Amino acid sequence: MLQKDETLTASTEVRASPEQVYAVVSDVTRSPEWSPETTRAEWLAADRFRAWNRRRLGRWKTVANVVEAEPGHRFSFVVQAMGGDWTQWTYLIEPGSAAGTTRLTETFRMCVPLPFGVVVFEHLCLFVRDRRADLQRNIDASVDRIRAIVEAGADA
Repeated sequence: MLQKDETLTASTEVRASPEQVYAVVSDVTRSPEWSPETTRAEWLAADRFRAWNRRRLGRWKTVANVVEAEPGHRFSFVVQAMGGDWTQWTYLIEPGSAAGTTRLTETFRMCVPLPFGVVVFEHLCLFVRDRRADLQRNIDASVDRIRAIVEAGADA
């Protein structure tokens, strides 16, 4: 079970500029292109958005607040649930190891201890037995998909 302040992370090298990477990850309306669970997202204000999520039998909506938006460097938001901060998602953008590349790191942080009712929902509706391993696979897939999206745009 995920613990409070537990983090998961994945990184990739992208053949694009930091500005190109930031332009994609900071456009939350595009997150369904890479997220295994988000099906739609819309801005509610300049620093707040709603997302619709689906996984197997489970469907849920979230609202998130952008907490860091530093073009070309970092984009981070906190998902609100049950009256407080639930999870934090951060995209760190740094110089890559080779010329013309950018290193993208996606980090997930659990802001609260995972309530028992959520564990039951994940087992019964999402068919997820190990949320940590499942979430790590999702984050790994997300950074790979973001890389492909950004590189396709950079090549165009």
